[in-house]
Amino acid sequence: MIKRQKDYICFIFGVMLVMAGAIAFIYPEITFKRTKTIKLGPVSVEEPRKKIFNISPYIAVGLIGGGVVLIYIGIKK
Repeated sequence: MIKRQKDYICFIFGVMLVMAGAIAFIYPEITFKRTKTIKLGPVSVEEPRKKIFNISPYIAVGLIGGGVVLIYIGIKK
C-alpha cells in the first residue's frame, strides 16, 4: 500500500513538472509590475516599477526531463 501511494505521488509531481516546463517554454518572460508611492507632505508621487524575470530554455528542458523521469518511476511496476 505504501509503495503504491509513493508511486502515485511521483506520478502527480512528474506531471506538474512537465506542465511547468511547458509553460516555461510558452512564456519565457514573466513581468512583475509594482507602483511605489512617495509622499512629500500634501503631494504624492507614484513611481511605476517593472521587473522582468527571464526563464532559460535549459531550465524548461530540465523541468520537462525531471518530470518525465518521475512519471516513469511512478508508472514502472
